[in-house]
Amino acid sequence: MSLKLNFSCLSMGASVDQQTGNLSVFDVVEEIRTPQVPAHVPSLVISLTLEHVNELAFNGKVFIHVLTPDGQQQMVGSGELRVPPEQKRVKAVFRFGAFPVLSFGAHRFVVSLMDEDQNKQAEAVLDFDVVKVTQVAQGVLLAEKPGVIY
Repeated sequence: MSLKLNFSCLSMGASVDQQTGNLSVFDVVEEIRTPQVPAHVPSLVISLTLEHVNELAFNGKVFIHVLTPDGQQQMVGSGELRVPPEQKRVKAVFRFGAFPVLSFGAHRFVVSLMDEDQNKQAEAVLDFDVVKVTQVAQGVLLAEKPGVIY
């Protein structure tokens, strides 16, 4: 194994400082609240930090799948990953714009890092729930809404 996963996160935003190499993650996602589905999350980001654990170059692929509450699995991203032998740490940020959420319930992203021989080197599992919420009109008092306990 040549890559070790040190950190993984699902968030609304992330950035890597070009001078320091520091990764900043903004608005970590554990739950998405929406009055209805389908809905689109304007920005969804998967951030990873990896450690290169040997002196060999790494050439492989990244596959990102989403598993939905109904048991369906769909690949939502893939790409090449190349790490030169002298690079010790790797930060990867994957951005999704207008990510579709089609159902309520438990969802899971699985990010798999595979080497050239299709051997899994690392895997990140990122869970989040999509929860139905009641939409409240502005200016309405809680006592005026039926079915609300306060």
